Amino acid sequence: MRPSSIAILLAVTVLLLHHHLLPGVEASVETACRDAANSSPNVKYDFCVAALRSYPGSGSADKKGLAVIAASLTKDKGTSVSAKAKSLLAKASDSKTKQCLGTCVSVFEDVLSDLDAAIPAIKEGRLGDAKTYLSAGVGAPDTCEEAFQEMKVPSPLTEEDSDLRQICIIALAFTNMLG
Repeated sequence: MRPSSIAILLAVTVLLLHHHLLPGVEASVETACRDAANSSPNVKYDFCVAALRSYPGSGSADKKGLAVIAASLTKDKGTSVSAKAKSLLAKASDSKTKQCLGTCVSVFEDVLSDLDAAIPAIKEGRLGDAKTYLSAGVGAPDTCEEAFQEMKVPSPLTEEDSDLRQICIIALAFTNMLG
C-alpha cells in the first residue's frame, strides 16, 4: 500500500469511529435506562431517558456517573417539591390542607438531608449507605400523598410527588446496578 492510501484509510477509519462513537455515547443513557427498567418494574423508561438527557454531561457519563446524576436530579426535584409545599402551606387557609402540607414539608425536610448524603456515598462507593438514603427518598412522596388521602383533601402536589418518586426510583435502580 502506498503512504497516501494508508493516510486515506486511516482518515476514513477515524471518521467512521467518530461518527459511530457519538451515537454510542447517547445510547449509554438509553442503555442504562433500559437496564434499570429491566431490573426494576417501577422504572419508567421514557421518563428515565428524558430526565437524564436533560442533565449536562449525562451523554458521556459512565454507570457510576449516571447514578450520581440521577441522585442529583432527585435532590433537585426534592428541593423544588419542598419549596412548593412550603409556599402552598404559607397560603393555605383550610386546616386540613394545612395539616397535610405540614406533613409534606416535614417529610421533605427530613429526606433532603438523606438525598444530600446519597450523592457523596455513591461517589465514594458506599453503595449500601446510598441505597438507604435513596430508599428514604422513594417513600417521601408517598407519605405526602397519603396525608391528603387520609384527610380526604385533594393534593396539589400529586404530579410533583410522582416525578420525585420516579427519579428517586431511577437513582436507586442505577445505584443497585453498581453493586
